Amino acid sequence: MIGADRGDLARRLTFVVGTINRRLRPPADGLSHVAVSALSSISRAGAVRPGDLARMEGIAAPGMTRLLADLEQRGLLERSADPHDGRSTLLSLSTAGERELQEARTSRSAWVAGLLDHVAAEDLEAVERAVTALEAALLAATPERGRPAQRV
Repeated sequence: MIGADRGDLARRLTFVVGTINRRLRPPADGLSHVAVSALSSISRAGAVRPGDLARMEGIAAPGMTRLLADLEQRGLLERSADPHDGRSTLLSLSTAGERELQEARTSRSAWVAGLLDHVAAEDLEAVERAVTALEAALLAATPERGRPAQRV
């Protein structure tokens, strides 16, 4: 694999990550990947303006408005006045939102752990090294968010 064409490796990795994401589909009443990502960003930020969250998530304002309405309706978000700008609100997770986020993470991690059960022990070491390298690359790409600079 050393010296492999980076373009080919990128295509293969994109396929694998995309397939895993599709197979991690939530139950009908569960949180979508977009919702989990938004809740995770709010959790990391502590409190965030809706427009800033939309930029962080790479979602257009109308889509973010619909997502936030759904999350609020489920009782997963709380809004408060922005102390620095009275025209704006800040979003934070409710207790239910924190619980739902943890449950979604646990469920998805359990599914991936089951997938890893089918990987040979010697290959798991390579997977661990690759994940560590990718985590570092993500952090280096945009240290303020820990996310890549571009969304693919």
